Amino acid sequence: MEFKTLDGINRKEILNVFNESFSDYFIPFHLTEEQLSFKMTADKINLSLSVGVFENSNLIAFIMHGFDKVNNEKTIYNGGTGVIPEKRGSGLTKQMHQFILPLLKEKGIDKLQLEVINVNSQAIISYEKSGYKIARELVCYKGEVSISNTNNGLQIRKLHNYYWDLMESFWDVYPTWQNSKNVIDELRPNNISLGAYIDNLLIGYIVFNPKNNRILQIAVSPKFRQKKVVASTLVKQLTETYGNTLSVINVDKSSNCINTFFKKIGLKNHLEQLEMKLHLE
Repeated sequence: MEFKTLDGINRKEILNVFNESFSDYFIPFHLTEEQLSFKMTADKINLSLSVGVFENSNLIAFIMHGFDKVNNEKTIYNGGTGVIPEKRGSGLTKQMHQFILPLLKEKGIDKLQLEVINVNSQAIISYEKSGYKIARELVCYKGEVSISNTNNGLQIRKLHNYYWDLMESFWDVYPTWQNSKNVIDELRPNNISLGAYIDNLLIGYIVFNPKNNRILQIAVSPKFRQKKVVASTLVKQLTETYGNTLSVINVDKSSNCINTFFKKIGLKNHLEQLEMKLHLE
């Protein structure tokens, strides 16, 4: 077996092994070439920082790594770890980490992070053996929303620019990687972004991906919560165009406010994950 980075590896080969690896996953899924390309862009995948295992020149396992600078830390994001079914049980995930970590240290990487389904105990144990520690618990929602109470006094307008200094002041918790402001900036042409205004003052916003009907971010100024039903009005505006079947992934479980809101509008908790991090010396 040969361990090397994925730099220069044909994307179709990565796609085939990705789909084979996840064909019997907890939630089996299958990506098209277009969907994989979108995922790699959204996850900021850098193939020269990713790793694959090859047997007879054929890819049999991989870790796709995204790269970004988060809070002044050079950060690697695990956008997918896969091993084809017949090659599992031989410690390939740990060996891939052992191969790639020295390279990442040479590049001055500060930390690695990933999400793993909370009932995937085998994967959690494997990551812990590689040095990862649980950072926070996350909830994924989906379902059909039902909203009756909205605020007709709000002005809802498209956001053509993101005013992050103001918008971050609305946050209770920091978004996870796939919902981060850096990813949203990257994918702005693909997203629908709406702002809620009172007297031309932005008091709330929502960012939505119409391709998968997923809410990426929603936040309201603490001064205008509850009594102004800003979040409900923003979601209602989306449903009038894109339907009422929505989803949102990796919501910080510690934020009672946003979790209560999603449940209130009819979304169901269908999956929980753990965010895990590994800090490099």
